Amino acid sequence: MSRVDRVGPGTGNALLAVGLNHRTAPIEVREQFALSGDRLTGWVQSLVTTAGVAECVVLSTCNRTECYAAGPNPEELEHIVREALVGETGLGASGQTYLRTISGFDVVRHLFRVSSGLDSLIIGEPQIQGQVSTAYHQGLSHGVGPILHRLFQSALAAGARVRTTTAIARGTTSIPSAAVSLARKVFGSLEDRTALVLGTGEMGQLTGRCLRTEGIHRLYVASRNPARAERVGRSIDAIALERSTALHRLAEVDLLVTCTDSDAAFVTLEQAKSRPSSAGPLVVLDIALPRNVDARAAELPGVFLYNIDDLQRVVDQAREARVGEQEGAEAIVDRHANRYWSWYRSRIAAPGIRTLRETAQEIVADALAQGRPGPRDVDEEERIRLATRGALNKVLHAPTQAMRWVAERSEGEACLRDLEPLLKRAVSESGRGIADGGLG
Repeated sequence: MSRVDRVGPGTGNALLAVGLNHRTAPIEVREQFALSGDRLTGWVQSLVTTAGVAECVVLSTCNRTECYAAGPNPEELEHIVREALVGETGLGASGQTYLRTISGFDVVRHLFRVSSGLDSLIIGEPQIQGQVSTAYHQGLSHGVGPILHRLFQSALAAGARVRTTTAIARGTTSIPSAAVSLARKVFGSLEDRTALVLGTGEMGQLTGRCLRTEGIHRLYVASRNPARAERVGRSIDAIALERSTALHRLAEVDLLVTCTDSDAAFVTLEQAKSRPSSAGPLVVLDIALPRNVDARAAELPGVFLYNIDDLQRVVDQAREARVGEQEGAEAIVDRHANRYWSWYRSRIAAPGIRTLRETAQEIVADALAQGRPGPRDVDEEERIRLATRGALNKVLHAPTQAMRWVAERSEGEACLRDLEPLLKRAVSESGRGIADGGLG
């Protein structure tokens, strides 16, 4: 890509992302910023009704909460989004220290890397692309306009390309698979073990499949929705339970995996204490955010509690195995990001192009009306209309392409301001020439 302004067009087109992830904030802070369900929907709807915010999509996962936004003024937009995010946490001013803001081309490249699994805790993990898609589709009803629509569509295309043309997703590439790998290191073989998975979403189902692959002896799966628990249980050969009663079986299980979207820890210290020591060690893998298990359970004898951040060692080993694939994946991301950025920059030219077309159409319409007074038959009117449109398209093609090309360059806005009156004069003269040439 030739030299391009990496900040972005000025008035009307500011693009930025505000948020935090596993690199910038610990789990106890990330869970404060997590948004999901009705809380997420209400937050976005409130934000996009605020003056200064034109578009908004929120990506909130166990490892990140990021708000992608577009609006007319970058400084105002950043302030609004930051205040709104911190306002949901109750952390006050201290919450601001964990947030980072990126803008312009950096937003594009960041989201494309996220969608491709290059910014994940586990490089290449496949769940993130589905989460990006979900965030985009949630935004379609209330927060997505032309800028974010194309941004997220392009990000998903880049992620798909990375996964189909590189081996970045080979090996341990998901949080559930890393969690099960950690359990295997504690117990050795899982073939004679019993596991309980609390949660029937994507993470819960993937965890169940990973456990089945490892040959788990007995598998329970629990949900607040009994019908869903039954459906998921059948798909992974597990015994379905209601979540309200599932914890009564703690004495039977060796491994507890929690991955629900609950807003607070519902596995209490007292429940963990109720498991008799004679039942043997209990490995608890809390891969939810906010966390589902009271952190004090880790202090109990025989209880081994791990959360998302504890998976780092497994993650590092998996990353080393795929480091050779990352260079090719980054190159794909760069190509897709530059392609989007060219389109984004070209939007600067849209008002000028529209003015040129309207000017030309008015000139030709006036000239034809003056040159052919009185009624004409329908066939002749249609012939004139088609001929006029074709001629104008030919006349305007080169100026339109030139304006888009200029818009993609550095200082494009300033150049277009100087170029637009010259092009309008040229179009005016060409339009008069077409009319005088006798299209009628």
